[in-house]
Amino acid sequence: MSTYPTPSTEQIDELILCARYGEADDLADLKTFVETYGPHWLAEAKDERGNTCLHMAGGNGHVDIVSYLLPLLPIESLSATNNALSTPLHWIALNYHLPVLRLLCPLLPPSALTLKNAKGKTAVQEAEEACESWIVEEGGEQSERGRERVRREVAIGYLLGCMGLGVKKGGEDEEGKEGEDEVISSKDVDKKMEELAETIEKVKVAPEPAPAV
Repeated sequence: MSTYPTPSTEQIDELILCARYGEADDLADLKTFVETYGPHWLAEAKDERGNTCLHMAGGNGHVDIVSYLLPLLPIESLSATNNALSTPLHWIALNYHLPVLRLLCPLLPPSALTLKNAKGKTAVQEAEEACESWIVEEGGEQSERGRERVRREVAIGYLLGCMGLGVKKGGEDEEGKEGEDEVISSKDVDKKMEELAETIEKVKVAPEPAPAV
């Protein structure tokens, strides 16, 4: 078993910052850190608020860094919580980073999708509430605000598909009883996502600014 030296506090802080900012040399610096001090720090390193490298890289949509991190992280660290009990999935979902969701969600156990933060919200609940508050005026679908709403809905649709949530079919019957639950099929989710993606293409979505995490 290899014995690695222990990094300084400053070096651990720099590791977190590399994952956060994802600039040109940051991935190379992450790899150098791992070669020198070992991969276990990718899970163990946290900032003053308890955020891990995956919180930082995922929340800011750094696909290249997340792709590097995931094979090196123990499965339990994929759902590590920070001081606010938010998992990396909470941050990724709330920033609607679909490419990162596609990398992370297939690796998560079903229970990880229902973990609640200190506000009592799951990742998809946080995302849905923020999306619903993003109001687009009638006729504004092709505006910058409208394009952002579509981007959010696409990410939420993917999350709901991963969770296999049920939707009511048939509404209420003559006696006022609700219809039976029907699980959304992956085919239906993919079809909806394709429709939303086509909408994005038609309105030529502008590149999104990186969120401040």
